[in-house]
Amino acid sequence: MLIRIVIIFITYFCLLSLLAGCSYSRPAITKFRTNFNFSQVDSYRFYDRNSDFSGFQNIKHTTRNSIELAIEQVLDKNGFIYKMEDDADIIVTYHLITNGQEVSKYNKGIGYCSYCLRGGEAQENKKPFSIIPGGLILDIINPKTERSVWRSVYDLKIKTGKDNSKEIQLKIYEAIDEMMKKFPYDLNPKLSKLVVSR
Repeated sequence: MLIRIVIIFITYFCLLSLLAGCSYSRPAITKFRTNFNFSQVDSYRFYDRNSDFSGFQNIKHTTRNSIELAIEQVLDKNGFIYKMEDDADIIVTYHLITNGQEVSKYNKGIGYCSYCLRGGEAQENKKPFSIIPGGLILDIINPKTERSVWRSVYDLKIKTGKDNSKEIQLKIYEAIDEMMKKFPYDLNPKLSKLVVSR
């Protein structure tokens, strides 16, 4: 009887540890432009695959599809509407970090200005964005200025050669979900609209 209780306890403890490990999420770090009217953002789009933006990305089509699918799922879940036309309120861009040099090229291509993004915990806590290979950068671009107004960085922790495509897709989805939890949905509702009018 004692052995049975010990086995049940160990099984319960292992199951609890496994569930706690699965539900643990790392925090995303974000920065944003404080004078942008995020409360008026309803729709989004991506840059076209044949645009200059594709030159800033050096990732396989399957990875690009996984990232865009996860972005669509998370943004749709949060009430944003995907538009293929140029009249979307924001453009969503992303970058999978491999080294610092290609991040500089990406930053230049999307008009990223670290100094201009003064809100968010990256500024409050003076946390620098980590340029860790395998990290994911997500940017929100103002279509009028073609400059980044919001950025989040998250370490995906993809295990190359170990994670299968389902695990990679889940990690990408969870990362984008964590990033979008930091989106300032209600910032500046009284400002005049700073994004492209519908």
